[in-house]
Amino acid sequence: MIDLNSDTVEKLRDRYRHIHPLVFHRSCERAKSEVDLFDILENIPKNRPIFWSEDDHAWVHTEDLLLAKNFKLD
Repeated sequence: MIDLNSDTVEKLRDRYRHIHPLVFHRSCERAKSEVDLFDILENIPKNRPIFWSEDDHAWVHTEDLLLAKNFKLD
């Protein structure tokens, strides 16, 4: 996890104020660097619901949260 108190993270927190705080925090936990955090936040889908995909290393939109991890379309 990156340093949550760094100046860069604070500026990203201000820039992405519209994102739910829990989604922001979970993004910080999964980010490998501050640049990676920016990429994750920049690519959050507008449609809801979303879930974290370890395969894609990103937030992904799904129609049904119950089926999101059980079925994958290749």
